[in-house]
Amino acid sequence: MEIMKNYSDITVEIELIKEQIKFTEWELEYWFGIKFHDENIDGIPLASKGSFKYGTETALIQAQKKLTSLNKLYEQLESYESAKKKMDKLIHALDGLEYKIAYKRIVEEKTHQEIADELGYTHDYIRKKWSNYQRTHIDNTESIVKL
Repeated sequence: MEIMKNYSDITVEIELIKEQIKFTEWELEYWFGIKFHDENIDGIPLASKGSFKYGTETALIQAQKKLTSLNKLYEQLESYESAKKKMDKLIHALDGLEYKIAYKRIVEEKTHQEIADELGYTHDYIRKKWSNYQRTHIDNTESIVKL
């Protein structure tokens, strides 16, 4: 079950990094005057609000900082997406109804009823399977921790 939670966390982290990239690109446009979008670059270097307001030297320093941040964010994004792909393969290799329920419950954040409708079972059956799955995996984790 922990892998499902980690997978869900990585998915959220990827979305957060994408938002940080958008914001950093906006900051870069403010300082340097170049707009990044859809793989195209347009604008006039140093014809920016930041350059006019604070001067060219300050704008260049800030633009360099934003470029450095942007490069780090792209590296992080690549790393997280690679980890997500590996986890995708592992999760989808798991057999059993319990794992399907866990994936839909934790990663896809679906209700018992939605899962039951999708998989063709009753709400009560899915709820019981989920409860057993949680109990089994929590008990296993607690016994490992005690060692």
